[in-house]
Amino acid sequence: MFRRREEIRKQLTNIVAKFKEKGATTPEKAMTTQELGLPTRFEEAMHRRLRRTGIFVEVNGKYYLSEERLKEVQERMSS
Repeated sequence: MFRRREEIRKQLTNIVAKFKEKGATTPEKAMTTQELGLPTRFEEAMHRRLRRTGIFVEVNGKYYLSEERLKEVQERMSS
């Protein structure tokens, strides 16, 4: 169970890095999964649980990273 959690955390870290690397951090700079180089599993995850975190936001079929929400989630997880 802990191994799976660590694996998920690592994947999320890599995805966050891709968003930052591409500059997709505002609604105006949102990008498609193809532009971000993300696997199709990302969209599937967004339609399930990932959307509820609020870290990644969809705007007209494109996505951006909410750095503010990411910080909130990280702070909550570390306390």
